[in-house]
Amino acid sequence: MAFPCDEVIDIHSHILPGIDDGPATLDQSLALGRCYAELGIATVICTSHYIPGTAWAASAETVREKMAAVQQCFADHGVAVTLLPGMEIAFHRKLAARLERGELLALAGSDRYLVEPAFGDPADELLAMLENLSGRGYAIILAHPERIPAIQEMGEKMAGFVLEHGVEIQLNAGSLLGRFGDASRRTALGLIARGCVQYLGSDAHGALARRPPDAGEWAELERMVGGERLRAWCCVNPAGLVSGK
Repeated sequence: MAFPCDEVIDIHSHILPGIDDGPATLDQSLALGRCYAELGIATVICTSHYIPGTAWAASAETVREKMAAVQQCFADHGVAVTLLPGMEIAFHRKLAARLERGELLALAGSDRYLVEPAFGDPADELLAMLENLSGRGYAIILAHPERIPAIQEMGEKMAGFVLEHGVEIQLNAGSLLGRFGDASRRTALGLIARGCVQYLGSDAHGALARRPPDAGEWAELERMVGGERLRAWCCVNPAGLVSGK
């Protein structure tokens, strides 16, 4: 199977305009949508940042409204990409309470929440919060943990923790391609070797900077991790998430 293809579902994309550090305008969202369409990627989950207390904290209602506007724009311009709702939720002290009140969006209507660890949090605080959330029954997918300094220092401890507590991991394709430095790439490869990874996302922010991997980069990813793993992380597991399995 050649990658990318229309079976790929990108579970991490900042494609909605004007609510975080992704596209600023609808035209820029359209340009990013065209990147996906040119690659043959037909399904994208919108995961704008949710960071409470900042300008990047759009409500679930706002996310849905923005998504509908972008989807209509795609239809008007013949861009065959289907958008699904979600958020990239920053770790914060009131996270569990907000989840209980239903204020935050899971990915594509599933029971899984994409949660971004804070880049400056110490390891013990991160693990305690993850243990608390999983103990309350929340299904957590960690967004790009390989980029987090505390996780880079954990090694085997992090691998053991996520396997024990049922936490899933989404790596950034850019980490494997070396876009985020040696430590991120090394940590990503370590998590793969320990069997901890379930998803690979683009974490795309635009059609120019931080765009989805191009066809040559997809070929490099396939050489690096193998087609079977790439299919599981980009097609099979995301499809199960979307279908509720």
